Amino acid sequence: MAKQDIRLDGPLALRHRARLIGEGAELLVLSHGLGTDQSAWSRLVPLLPARYRLLLWDLPGAGPLVPDDFDLRRYASIASWSDDLLALLDEVGVERCRYLGHSVSGMIGALAAVEDPQRFQQLLLLNASPRYLDAPGYTGGFKAADLQGLYRAIATHYADWVAGFAPAAIAEDAPAAVREFADGFLSMSPDLTLAVARTIFESDLRHALPSIRVPCVLVHSRDDIAVPESVAHYMHQHLPDSRLDWIQARGHLPHMSAPQAVADALEPHL
Repeated sequence: MAKQDIRLDGPLALRHRARLIGEGAELLVLSHGLGTDQSAWSRLVPLLPARYRLLLWDLPGAGPLVPDDFDLRRYASIASWSDDLLALLDEVGVERCRYLGHSVSGMIGALAAVEDPQRFQQLLLLNASPRYLDAPGYTGGFKAADLQGLYRAIATHYADWVAGFAPAAIAEDAPAAVREFADGFLSMSPDLTLAVARTIFESDLRHALPSIRVPCVLVHSRDDIAVPESVAHYMHQHLPDSRLDWIQARGHLPHMSAPQAVADALEPHL
């Protein structure tokens, strides 16, 4: 594939703080999850194959630099972030890429691939989930009462909630990763975190899985507080072209706590 001319001087590239790393001919887009920004990939980036250029971006609302035009009402649906992704790729000149999305960004990329399948050569979905709430015949990991308790904690005791949630989500002896994840949440306002959490945890995108014709690699770690193993198997069963790889790591953010394990899992596919 000819090296694509990527331009980062447009308004969307600036809004999303898009940046390129590397000089490779092939392009890999990295998209982060809730409570983090593109810096969450910093430990994984040096371990990825050198033949890739990496395009990193921040989801709207990530970190302390919320765009002036950020409208929470627009982001009541994950599809809005998917629209942002496609608009950014249009502006910067991405015609074809592989895509690595963590957590909610897994489904952001999946919806984008339904809309524009020719844009994506492959989806690499790290600890992604199409639905977090339990439903008849489906174990998403949370009951409605669980989420109500989570929302109350965010709204009334935000710092305490972050202090408990960050180590539980990391689930490894990785104090630096715990601090970085906690700092990411603390850089966000409680109101913003609560609104985005509601959008994510109350979404149901299971219906989209059969429409995803792009080859998918599902990379999952064990003991994930947000995504139980049953979700990984469900996605594998309902995606037309997928492979499920388990990594030797625990928790919801293995790219922060065990980057080598993630790199080892990705390497055969990249």
